[in-house]
Amino acid sequence: MTLEKNNFASGQCLCGNVKYTVISPPVRMGQCHCDDCRKSTGTEHSSNAFFKKDDVVIEGETNNFSSNTDTGSKITRYFCPKCGSRLFGTSNVVTNVISVSAGTLDDSSWFKPEAIVYNKRKPKWDFIDKNRG
Repeated sequence: MTLEKNNFASGQCLCGNVKYTVISPPVRMGQCHCDDCRKSTGTEHSSNAFFKKDDVVIEGETNNFSSNTDTGSKITRYFCPKCGSRLFGTSNVVTNVISVSAGTLDDSSWFKPEAIVYNKRKPKWDFIDKNRG
């Protein structure tokens, strides 16, 4: 796939070693407050846009780390080996979708979480916009 101006989104890690382009809008957007997402991001939630895996072109090498979820599925998180930016996630259950960390998008003005999971684990100071969507 060639990188074109009409692609839906693009992004990169902090150092620019890993870049990606997305050709179509997300199938879902959300935030997760589970312990693993909080620890993997170093913040109180992860914000992700979920795209069809075939619609995402990744340039550059990544490292990954896999962990089991509360339901027993496996999540693999991908990050830049140079700067450590967490970029993507995949699941062994929904194999045709990739999650992209919203903070790595060049322009995330369109991002609006449609679902928030593990909300009960959210600290009181982590604000959720009641007018989202």
